[in-house]
Amino acid sequence: MAVEGRTAIVTGAAGGLGLAVAKLLALSGHRLALVDVRRKELEGAAGEVRQSGNPPHVIVADLGHVSECERVVRETVERFGGVDILVNTAAILARRPLEDVTDQSFDEVFHVNCRAPFFLSRAAIADMEKRGWGRIVNFTSIGVYQGGNNMTSVVYEATKGAVAVLTKMFARHGASRGVLVNTVCPGAMKTRMLLEETSAELVQYSLSQIPLNRLAEPVEVARIVAWLVGDEASYTTGATFTIVGGRVMPT
Repeated sequence: MAVEGRTAIVTGAAGGLGLAVAKLLALSGHRLALVDVRRKELEGAAGEVRQSGNPPHVIVADLGHVSECERVVRETVERFGGVDILVNTAAILARRPLEDVTDQSFDEVFHVNCRAPFFLSRAAIADMEKRGWGRIVNFTSIGVYQGGNNMTSVVYEATKGAVAVLTKMFARHGASRGVLVNTVCPGAMKTRMLLEETSAELVQYSLSQIPLNRLAEPVEVARIVAWLVGDEASYTTGATFTIVGGRVMPT
C-alpha cells in the first residue's frame, strides 16, 4: 500500500508532540484523523497540519470514555475506509502530591493515559488485521525506569508503566495479524504540558540531569514515530525507543 493511501489516527493532536507527529505524517502523504478533547486548540492544530498535506479530519472526543474511543476508530473507518496507523499521544499529567490523589483523580488519569490506548488499540487492530498491515505507537516515561519522576506524579508514572506492559501484550497479539506495536519513551520536551504546568525550578533541575543539556524539540521525538509507522520498521515490535538526551540509559 502506498503511503498516500494510509490513514493515521493521532490522539492528543492539539498538544506539542501530537501536532509534531501529525505534521510529519501529513508531509509524507498520510490521511489524518486528529483527536483531542479541546475543540479550539484542535481546530488550530488542524489548520497547521492542513498546510503540510491533506486536509485532516477533526474528531473532538473525551478519551476518558470507552464509547468515545470506539467512536474515534469507527468514525475514522467510515470517513477514510480504514485505519492503518494509531499514535496514542493523548495524556493527562495531573501533577499532585501523593496525599492529594483522590479516587476520582486517580481514575481520570488512568482512563485517559492507560484505558484509552487499550480500547483504541483493540478497535484499531480489528480493522488493521483485515488488510494484514498496521502500526501502533504508544508512549511511556522515564519514570518507568527510575521508579518515579519529580517532573510528573505517581499516578502519571503508574499509567505509563501499565502502557509499557500493554504495548508488549498488543505486540504479541498483533504480530500474526501484520500489526506492529511499539513504545516511545520521550524525555523532557518543549511542550505546553511541560513548560506551562511546571515550575522554572523543576525545569532547570531536569535540564541539569540531561547530558545533552537541553530540552528536546517535539519534532525530534516525532521523527522516531514517523519511522516506526512506516515500511522500514518491518521487524520491530514490542520495543521501547528511549529519546531522552541521555538522561537515562537502560541496558
